[in-house]
Amino acid sequence: MRSRSSNKPPLLWCALVVWGCHWQFACESSAAASSDAAPEVELERDLVGHWTLQGNCRDLSGHDNHGTNHGVDLATGHFDGHSAFVEVPNRESLRLGKGDFTISAWVHTDDVVNDTLGDVFSLYDPRARRGVTLNLKSSSGGYQSSGDDRHVYFGIDNAKLGSWQDCGRPSPTSNYVSNSLTVFDGHLYAATIDAQNEIDWCHVFRYDGGKRWVDCGRVGTHKTTGVMGLIVHRGNLYAGLSTYDWTRVFSGKYEPAHVYRYAGGTTWNDCGQPGEMLRINCMATYGGRLYVGGDRGLPPPGEKQWTGRPYCVYVWDGDHGWSVAGSFPAEPPGNCYPHAMAVHNGKLYVGYPNVYAFDGHRWEFAGTPIGNTPLDQKPFLQVHSLEVFRGKLHAGMWPEARVVEYQGQENWIDRGRLGDGTEINALTVYNGKLYAGAIPRGEVSRYDDDRGWTSLQKFFSPPGWDPGPPTDPVREEINNWTRITSLTVYEGRLFASIGSCTSAVQDAPAGLRGSVYSMKAGECISFDEDLGSGWKHLVAQRHGGELRLYVSGRLVTKSAPFSSEDYDISTSQPLRIGSGEQDYFTGKIRNVRLYRRALSEAEIRALSLSRP
Repeated sequence: MRSRSSNKPPLLWCALVVWGCHWQFACESSAAASSDAAPEVELERDLVGHWTLQGNCRDLSGHDNHGTNHGVDLATGHFDGHSAFVEVPNRESLRLGKGDFTISAWVHTDDVVNDTLGDVFSLYDPRARRGVTLNLKSSSGGYQSSGDDRHVYFGIDNAKLGSWQDCGRPSPTSNYVSNSLTVFDGHLYAATIDAQNEIDWCHVFRYDGGKRWVDCGRVGTHKTTGVMGLIVHRGNLYAGLSTYDWTRVFSGKYEPAHVYRYAGGTTWNDCGQPGEMLRINCMATYGGRLYVGGDRGLPPPGEKQWTGRPYCVYVWDGDHGWSVAGSFPAEPPGNCYPHAMAVHNGKLYVGYPNVYAFDGHRWEFAGTPIGNTPLDQKPFLQVHSLEVFRGKLHAGMWPEARVVEYQGQENWIDRGRLGDGTEINALTVYNGKLYAGAIPRGEVSRYDDDRGWTSLQKFFSPPGWDPGPPTDPVREEINNWTRITSLTVYEGRLFASIGSCTSAVQDAPAGLRGSVYSMKAGECISFDEDLGSGWKHLVAQRHGGELRLYVSGRLVTKSAPFSSEDYDISTSQPLRIGSGEQDYFTGKIRNVRLYRRALSEAEIRALSLSRP
């Protein structure tokens, strides 16, 4: 007979059982707690479009929103920036209405940028001004072309337009904010020309919100009166100097213009003198190098200014200094005064009044963008701005403020005139639309296709005022002429800088001249730092009454709250990947997803880890 004690479990075994029960309970509790705490990741819920762009354009969401390929290399996901895109027919599941949505995409750009980067995603009706856009673009100002940094712009619209806000005067004694509004490293910069007080000459300023501007120092020597333009090149901010006042520029009292690089604080480093120009009018980054153009400088003793001497474009080779990249005739019909530059479809374009294109090896004539300007005014023609819109190069003109569109070879077509304007100094694309700034009324207008140009604001236009003829003005009239010198986008708003006509000191500051203003059309946000090259994950979403933008899984910016009821963005237009109102995309796009809800941050992080 076995003893009772033999039927009892060993003491150690009992302890293990008790410990095990406690461990199981603790694990179950921990698992439950973990389950409760862990964010839910459901990457298929409310997914209405999923295009991997790997071998085909089929939609993997189950909604049959299959795309049609227009020239995209689907083996690599490469979009050529010229004509390639994917189009998805409009269907009920793609009509986003007033609800939340999320766009997710992987994009890749090269280190050297030789094109406007363009649209990643577009579901937009330009005539109704309704829909959503997502694109990449560098900051741009006025005369000068865009640089090579990569900013992200995301916006929705339903024909909404806000009022203009006064953003202050960078310099208290300058009536001319130059063609310089440029966004660099998350900040907006502006420069001035020909201030009344010599101590205020040639300064650059950083916007600090409201009406506040921070002085970033004097650029150049006491013999230079202004900074004409700013540009971002290879991760640095550069300034092109100018003595712009027509009454000063040929006096012989001022030295040739230099280019300077910003070193932070109030320090600017001299990058040398490109030729003998007194005015650097335009700058561009192309092929990883910095290009500038301007006037011819003072003539040699005994020679006339306007006979025989060619205009030049200069290129900077860093340690090797400046050299001539192109030389152009000084007289019609081949006259080209480098006054505006833009990079488009792998070429550098320069114009005034004729346009030439550079492919890195040779220059070719690209025609005279005249539009409907009377032929008897052709000798006066000037190209004052260049911008890419809907995949085409556009030029802003003088002596009629016309926008003309390049059709290839030597052909241009007219896109209309801005009221009675005489010159367009600035063009830019903002939240799906093309905007232009004109002289003499300081007028900002929006292009509305068959409806022509819609005037949004005339900063100087007294009742009954007649500015006089552009080709034969008198001094009294010129004193009142008001320019829109630059247009650019910062923090999701359109900024406009204002100046006088000649920048002469006798054109005394008159309230708004020398100021900067901004406005909002629809709802728009922007990532104002360089995205960088290589693969990046982008997420753009509407979350209730808020727009949000994520880069590589991190929230980088969001909008102020707005009423979702005001933004029904449903449209009958097709969805486009790699094309839109800005330009065809240059680079690679993979794994585009569209959700009819706002993804959580955990879900966004999960998508950002699925690198193509």
